[in-house]
Amino acid sequence: MNFQPLFIREVVIAAIREYFSKKKYHEVVAPILNASLPLEPNFYSFEATWHFVDHSAPVFLPTSPEAALKKMLAMGLGNCFSIAKSFRNNEIAGTQHNPEFLMLEWYQEDSTYRDVMTETQKLLQFVAKKAAAFDVQTEERSALLFESWAMLSLADLFEEHIGVSLESVVTEVALFAVAQAKGYSTDNATWSEVFDQLFINEIEPFLPQSPFFLIDFPTRISPLCKPRSDRPFLAERFEVYLAGMELGNGNTENTDEQSVRVMFEKEAEFRKKQNLHSHPFDKEFLAALRTLRETKKSYAGIGLGVDRLAMCVAGVTDIAEIEPFVQKSF
Repeated sequence: MNFQPLFIREVVIAAIREYFSKKKYHEVVAPILNASLPLEPNFYSFEATWHFVDHSAPVFLPTSPEAALKKMLAMGLGNCFSIAKSFRNNEIAGTQHNPEFLMLEWYQEDSTYRDVMTETQKLLQFVAKKAAAFDVQTEERSALLFESWAMLSLADLFEEHIGVSLESVVTEVALFAVAQAKGYSTDNATWSEVFDQLFINEIEPFLPQSPFFLIDFPTRISPLCKPRSDRPFLAERFEVYLAGMELGNGNTENTDEQSVRVMFEKEAEFRKKQNLHSHPFDKEFLAALRTLRETKKSYAGIGLGVDRLAMCVAGVTDIAEIEPFVQKSF
């Protein structure tokens, strides 16, 4: 086995910790076993059982360290980050996916998603320099990280490649009509599922290979993100891409506890009707959002795939070269 990509991942992880240590961020160790979790659309948890002498109780593996970090923010910890094992069920394993993976997540006080974009580029450049110092062969691959990064609007791309404005299809009827005209089936589909199909097939093939930020996501599929004040149908959210691969998802936080609660309740009802796996939603998480809102501060953060970042730095295309214990099937 070629251990060099694994060694590069070690350097990547160490560089991340060094970067945030220099910036005086606090590292949070997120719990793996949870009685409840945020209940976000399309994120399905793994369930385990905690056995006692006379009874047992279900516990759930986190889909990200987000809940732990926001609870610590609400306690007054300040800027913080976590490098944590995260778990996502109901996803197909592949060269870029594994049901358990390493995620970096961090949150900044008095910040917006644009501040986090700036911080993300600085972090990735720092990581690339550390990797190049460790392995000169990564220098050419890492050169991508030092170019000027583009900022692309999903709303603009939607209009360019789909032919209609994103604002005009914020209802099921409008979006489904556009999708059907292009030959897509919308039977038993949700708005987000149809939108994803249009993005994957009509827009994603035309995205650049060089590093860029993708902004202007619909609020409808961004419930934990703050809506833009000037265009409320869009969220203060971005994704960062490297080598054609989505690496991270960041945003200005939606601290409106009531709107998030409604989203959780709707998702719980949807899963119940569709007989889909679910878990109790985290009421302490909602309380943390309420506390954050009361501070009158703006919070922003990002979840970023460490394994995918290491893949880009090492110049490999299969996550199995970075993570030797990839789960193919049982």
